[in-house]
Amino acid sequence: MSNIYSNDIEIIHFTSLGYGELRLAKKYCEKEILDNLFQTEGGLIIVDAEGEEVFPAKDESNKEYYPQLIPNTTYTIVSEKDLDSDTEDDEHDDDEHDDDEYEDDVHEGNEEHEHEHEHEHEHKDGDCCSIDHQHEHKTESGSVCCSNQSSKSEQKKIQIYQMGYDKLLKMREARINMISKLYKRKYPDIFELKEEFLDSSFIDPIRQFKKTKDKNDLLKSFTKLTDTKIYSFRIFKLDFCTKLLEEIENFKNSGLPTARPNSMNNYGAVLDEIGFTEFFNQLREQYLSLFTTVLYPDYNGDCLNGHHAFAVQYKMDREKELGFHYDESDITVNLCLGSEFTGGSLYFKGILEEPETHNEYFEVNHTPGVALIHVGHHRHGALGLKSGERTNLILWLRNVNSDSRHTNSDTNVDTNVDTATAAIASATI
Repeated sequence: MSNIYSNDIEIIHFTSLGYGELRLAKKYCEKEILDNLFQTEGGLIIVDAEGEEVFPAKDESNKEYYPQLIPNTTYTIVSEKDLDSDTEDDEHDDDEHDDDEYEDDVHEGNEEHEHEHEHEHEHKDGDCCSIDHQHEHKTESGSVCCSNQSSKSEQKKIQIYQMGYDKLLKMREARINMISKLYKRKYPDIFELKEEFLDSSFIDPIRQFKKTKDKNDLLKSFTKLTDTKIYSFRIFKLDFCTKLLEEIENFKNSGLPTARPNSMNNYGAVLDEIGFTEFFNQLREQYLSLFTTVLYPDYNGDCLNGHHAFAVQYKMDREKELGFHYDESDITVNLCLGSEFTGGSLYFKGILEEPETHNEYFEVNHTPGVALIHVGHHRHGALGLKSGERTNLILWLRNVNSDSRHTNSDTNVDTNVDTATAAIASATI
């Protein structure tokens, strides 16, 4: 980087069309970097709150940067192609226009549409969203004919999803490359999983189980909370939780780019992008899979081969609660890292595909160091924080090759679309 940049970290907030916030230090705000992070068509344009364009300057090495950006201010990233399209006359009919507009939303920067489908789904009263991919139509004789192939519009939709998926992967790769080169870790030793990090109540039953092969020995570390398979347990020692929490804060203060953890949480960090991918691969494969195989065989618990690891943060002046939803996972692990807070209880209201459980209401308080494990499609939310701030480590565990989150599900989902979008959630680079 050129020496014209200040050594002070000044955080700039960017948004694109529906994408949400991307934080970046002012000293990293080169045009080339932002082009890679937002993957715009025809180059990017930065617009301030008044709709005025912010023009880049050039340093002595002829790199374009933005010295006039104001810290803690949000700017919108706009594609040059988007602006060009605004000035063109629409020569298409209404149907064609609708299709083109939908394609532009995804292809030109509406990553939020993809991001929302990949991670969490909001719903009411247990209704499940589905995509009916077999359309019926009547022949001249009045008989009903079912097409075995997707219609052209559905094929186009799948193609658009794939385009959005490719865009997200390119953006993610740009973030990871930048972080790997520039991020200075506060605790380098915690990026490699060691048994010394694990709580004795977690690791001792595993050691005992490896000797006796008795499942009862294995499950001694778990406390059953409900008949709908919610359990509590400890994974890490408290000093490791504290270090991980401080590492997350250190990264956020670095000003390096960070994506939203998922479609519903705006504050936190994707831990796989920071450098924890292998850490959580080992945790899943060598430890957690032992438990999920026993506890959740009907929910792909015996064949989990992917994860999405992220931290979410709740503060009084930011996000205090989380709406009613279910996760894009087979199994979810939710570990409270800290720190001091009141309120913010987690509540559950039955598993999506099991209507007989929908009358359930179970509420549990978060305790630093304690993790909950539950079915990903167990409908839940977080009540409002009353004071302080809370950070949680979330692991979405899933079988990336599965077309269904639940082996007994009768949910009608277009498997082609679902496979493409699910891959985004589980992809590791």
